[in-house]
Amino acid sequence: MDPLKNEFLIRLHVSMEDYSFVKLTLGHAIHSKAPVRKLMFRPVKIRGERCCAIVSRFLNRDQTANTTFPEALAMIESKLGVEFLNGHLFTETEEIQLLLGAGNRKSRLHTVPTHRVSASMGHDRIKSRRVDPHSGYLVALGVTDSMGKIRQSDKFRQIERFVDLLDSAFRESDLVCKTEDTKMLTICDMGCGKGYLTFAAYDFFQRLAKLPIQVTGVEARPELVRLCNRVANEFGFERLHFLQSAIENFPLPSLNILVALHACDTATDDALAAGIQAGASIILVAPCCQKEIRPQVNDSTASSPLKDVLRHGIFAERHAEMVTDSLRALLMERAGYKVRVCEFVAPEHTAKNIMIIATRRSEKPGSTVSYDRRISELKSFYGIRHHRLQQLLMAGCELGGAGQITGPVFEL
Repeated sequence: MDPLKNEFLIRLHVSMEDYSFVKLTLGHAIHSKAPVRKLMFRPVKIRGERCCAIVSRFLNRDQTANTTFPEALAMIESKLGVEFLNGHLFTETEEIQLLLGAGNRKSRLHTVPTHRVSASMGHDRIKSRRVDPHSGYLVALGVTDSMGKIRQSDKFRQIERFVDLLDSAFRESDLVCKTEDTKMLTICDMGCGKGYLTFAAYDFFQRLAKLPIQVTGVEARPELVRLCNRVANEFGFERLHFLQSAIENFPLPSLNILVALHACDTATDDALAAGIQAGASIILVAPCCQKEIRPQVNDSTASSPLKDVLRHGIFAERHAEMVTDSLRALLMERAGYKVRVCEFVAPEHTAKNIMIIATRRSEKPGSTVSYDRRISELKSFYGIRHHRLQQLLMAGCELGGAGQITGPVFEL
């Protein structure tokens, strides 16, 4: 057994024995197509008996089961290093993270002293929120009132979900190790609008993650830039700034995390290309108004096996959206990122509910021949002649950025 894994399990066992155990998460699934993406453990009391609740997180649902602590410990030992590479243990006095090595990478164990309240033992515990509804910026932006009552429930759910996905992507990325030496974490939100999510990202990393953070919001509308800068100054967010610029014209420097939610049509492609050029470890985008492919799909219907599907406008539009984002995912994978596509918020809250989450792989990309073939086949099937992101990557992401990549990302 890996000695660091053994030490991690010993400390977990001790925390379960002395009642200091708060929670544990197993993440970073080894197999990309594994149905369970994450396992979460916490203590509960059921009919007076102390048990361990286990939440299995699938792509679109969670499943909960209860077991004894010895059984939970045996389950963790059997899956850590076999199904999951990361273990994150929270006790009342410390936070311990195990990062098991894959390939030539060495395993790492990180410990941070903390002071936590004992874990809630209630089976139906009060929901803890990473986004505090009493936060001043939420009041100033009209999401909540001065008493913390939520005024825009859909917007608040979107903010909560975004922070959850951002935290998950951060823990799966190489940034977890890079931030240990207190280097400044840099984030850019391109097309940030009124800044709801920009403020939430800054607040999360500064208040909860306790990390030094520098956040820039980029927005083309000057009135929103003025509003956001005023709110940031009012609440003392010293390293949060908003600048006026279109996405394609913004000189993006090297950074750690890029966010672009609901950037319209090919502005999403501009943001993705800029993020790659800037060497971002994490890229999160929620595409919107995918119009570029729509007329090309329509033109291809005459000889397509899907002609009786695509002749209906609503079906053609949905196909165009799926193909656009599928090509984006393939192109990001080809550029060296691990990509997953998930539901951002429930469709009853917004029709634009897809999130593309890309984390840069630590190992260098291997052969790209397979990706080239798959991209070509998908474009050929739908009669697609041009795709903005592909063109930008082939041109070397010439968006005015001063990133780490020089020359074309790839050529076809």
